Formats: sequence, structure tokens, C-alpha cells
Amino acid sequence: MPHDSTFERFSPEFWNERYAQGNIPWDTGITPPELLELVESGQLRPPGVALDLGCGAGTNVNFLTRLGFTAIGVDLAWLAVASARRKALAAGLPALFLAGDLAHLPLDGIQASFVLDMGCLHSLSEEKRQRYAHWLTSLTGPGALYLLYGFDQDPGGGLYGRGFAPGEIAARFAPQFDLLWQRPSWQGDDPVAWYLLQRR
Repeated sequence: MPHDSTFERFSPEFWNERYAQGNIPWDTGITPPELLELVESGQLRPPGVALDLGCGAGTNVNFLTRLGFTAIGVDLAWLAVASARRKALAAGLPALFLAGDLAHLPLDGIQASFVLDMGCLHSLSEEKRQRYAHWLTSLTGPGALYLLYGFDQDPGGGLYGRGFAPGEIAARFAPQFDLLWQRPSWQGDDPVAWYLLQRR
């Protein structure tokens, strides 16, 4: 099987190859503290529809399903989606998983009350980010929460070189979303941040 460097960066083939190799350090099987905080604080409560964009093997979709959400996971990698479906089935959870591009999935008519993105948006091109923002607005209703995680922009053009420019997230989703908070952090030597936005 070819090494992932032979595939277009961030294509479905790229991500499938990473899953085939087991080279998936982001898929920890742990629900992040930032999501747990939203639940424990009462900011995020079922019922409602929850979307996990770039869901990987489904850890957070299953977590949200157990809380009482109608949870839907989306990922470019069909291998990740297949793994997520197996885990949900084994746990007896009615979670739904879809493989494909966010902008070309049968999600019309959905009004999500919560959207999670842990590392999807930051890898997209400018054109796809614009489509993503439009798509996200169309799938969320007033008061919906959007929890986002991503790398900061890397001027050196590393693997996650696209990243987020300073001030990009608040500007990109305005005026439909308000930025409630931003929390800078680090993933190894790489600067990252969590963002919480709310639909107006």
C-alpha cells in the first residue's frame, strides 16, 4: 500500500491511509475536557441533534448519544466511519455515521443544537472554509453551540500549515455566530486553540 505522502494532502485517500496504517494519534478514544465542561456546566443539554465533523472512530458521537442527543458523525475516511459504526453497534447505541465531504452529504433539513469540530476546519482550503461556514449556518438554529478545535496558522507550511489566522474564527462566522470564548493551548510544540461559538 502506498505511503500517505503519495496522496493529495487531506484527501479522503490520505485519511484512509492513515487509518489503514493505524497512524491516528488524534483518535485518542477520550472525550475532551472542553466538551465535558459544557455538559457539566449545563450549557449543553439534550435533547437535540448533535453533529461531530471529522468524527473519527466515533468516541464523541457515542458520548453524545448516551447523553440523549440524536448524534451524527461525519468523516472523510470511510475506514474511520466503519470503525465508528462497529463500536456504536457493539455498545447498542443508535448513532448515525456518514462518510464523505461535509458540503455534499444528505443533511438538508437538519437543525443541530450542537456541532463539534476537532480538527476538520483547520485543514480546509479558503474556498472550502467559505462553503463550510455557509453549510454550518444552514444546519444550525438559534442558540446552537459550536465547539471548534484547530491549529494556529504555520508560516512554515507544515502538515497543518493552513491553520487559523489570528482573528479568523470570529470574523469567518460573523454575524451568524458570536464567539463566546477562545482558549489557546499547545499540542506538543504546535500552538492550537479551542473556540466556543453560539448561533444568533
